[in-house]
Amino acid sequence: MEMDVSRTDCGGITGAGEYRFRDGHLIVTLYQIAIWAEYPQAIFTAVTSRFRNSMKLYVLASWRLPNAAPSDQPPAPANGEGMSLH
Repeated sequence: MEMDVSRTDCGGITGAGEYRFRDGHLIVTLYQIAIWAEYPQAIFTAVTSRFRNSMKLYVLASWRLPNAAPSDQPPAPANGEGMSLH
């Protein structure tokens, strides 16, 4: 299952960690926080990773800026280089 997720959808989180999200938990990394810090309007694709104690575990995958053509998408922030998405 995939869905688009904005920072607002996640309650405006400001740090990496595991958060309650819909019918499970959402894992957010420092890399994703860095993207939201630089591009607050960024939209991530959340995917169901696995189940833990009968609850879904979501991870954030690719990201994009809304209303921007694929060729106009900015690069990831430099301070997120080398960080894992999971």
